[in-house]
Parts: sequence; structure tokens; C-alpha cells
Amino acid sequence: MKKRILFLLLGLFILAGLLYAPFMRFYVKRMMTPLHPLLATAQEQAYTQGYRPQSPRFLHAVNTVYRARQKDAKYPGFEMDIIRSPQGGLLVGHDESALPYAVNLADIFASLKNPQNKTYWLDLKIPLNETDVKYLQSLALRFGIPKEQLMFETSAGETAQLLKEAGFSILLQLPDGFDQDDSSPQTRQRLNQLLADQLQQYHPQAVVGSFGKYKYLQAYFPNTRKAIYYSSTKRPSLKKTYLQEAFDKDPSVIIFMTDEYNF
Repeated sequence: MKKRILFLLLGLFILAGLLYAPFMRFYVKRMMTPLHPLLATAQEQAYTQGYRPQSPRFLHAVNTVYRARQKDAKYPGFEMDIIRSPQGGLLVGHDESALPYAVNLADIFASLKNPQNKTYWLDLKIPLNETDVKYLQSLALRFGIPKEQLMFETSAGETAQLLKEAGFSILLQLPDGFDQDDSSPQTRQRLNQLLADQLQQYHPQAVVGSFGKYKYLQAYFPNTRKAIYYSSTKRPSLKKTYLQEAFDKDPSVIIFMTDEYNF
């Protein structure tokens, strides 16, 4: 009886393995099915411009010198989080809980063999001021990193304006609720117009959105450059691999950032 149960479990395990890949491929295809019908006219103008990374693959959360050095040769793009120290300076760390071991951005750059050859997605957790921007300009000059390769994720506002004036690249965050139009044409039109106005004001390198917002971006802003992130789930997943394959076919997706298990 025990052997029969073991063979049954083994059979179920093998069957699940055989079905896993086609199920994940079907799931990704279903999740990326274009929206229909459209509630508003699509924006054909791209509004985005500037530097385009040689590779769309970015490694998530390179917030320590060890991780930066360890993954230097493998990844052409790093994503890092920027927070503020109690003394007012800028540090690399995801949130305030990282302050005890957060490092300076200069330490990350110094740990790399050729920091000028890499592209950086810098997720700003705090607003910047003029002093911050001047410091970032000095870092770019010190390490020979072209300013357009320092891409700052931020919302519309003073920080975005300061970065634009300083010549840095901007990854513009979507307006709140961009994927929540309640199937209302009026709401959809308002959200689209809000984003279009922001894009015209800043002309960012790309607009930032999660995988769940991709369908809305692709439907209403098909030609606008996109920086898409999936998840920080640290486990192997064919879902991520199939997402990468799908995004590789879309020339408007210039960045796809996730954890390393699918790369």
C-alpha cells in the first residue's frame, strides 16, 4: 500500500512537471492579452527620448558593495535604491531599516571594474534638492559615468525638474491608479491625459510600470518607452523567463528588471 502511494505521488509530481511549462506560457500569454475594447484613443506620440541601454536586463536591488562586486561581470544594468542618512547625505539602501549598514553610492561605483560601462536604475525613495544633484554630478564626473546612464526613478515634480535640468535621465513613475479606471471612459481619459501632460513636460527616458500595468501602457501609450519591473520574489520561475521573451518582442520596452533567477 505504501509503495502504491509513493508511486502515485511520484506520478503526480512528474505530471505536474510536464504541465508546468505550458501552463506558465499560457498564463503569461493570457496576462498580456491586449485590452479590448479601448476606453480612450491611444497616444501615438512617444514623448520619451534619450539614452537607450544596450541591454534591457537589470539586476534588482544591488544595494551592497558585495552584491555589486559579485555581479559586476554578469549584468550590464544595476537597480539600486537611494535613501537619506540622518545627517542629510545620500545612501544606497531600500528603506530606513537599511540605515545601519547602508553604503555610499561612491562605494558601489568604486567596487566595479568599469563603472562607466554600466547603466544604473536609481530608485529614489526620497526627494532631491540642489545640493544632492550637484553631489550626483560630481560622482558622475569622478567615475567617468555619462550622466544619461544614471537613470533616476521619480514622480513628476521638483525632483524630476532638477534632474532634467542637470542632464540626468528620468524614469517617470506612473500616476496613482493608472491601471484602475473602473471601465469608465471619463476616468481613462483623465488618467491618460495626466500622464501625457507629464511626459510632455519632462520627456523622460522611459515611463516606469509594474508587469500588472503593462497592458494599460501598451494599449494607451504603445510607442512610449517603458521600464517594466516584475517582482522581487527570489525563486526560479518560468513565468519570468516567458515574460522576458514577450518583452524582447516589444521595442518600446527598453528595460525589464527583476531578480537574477530568470536571467
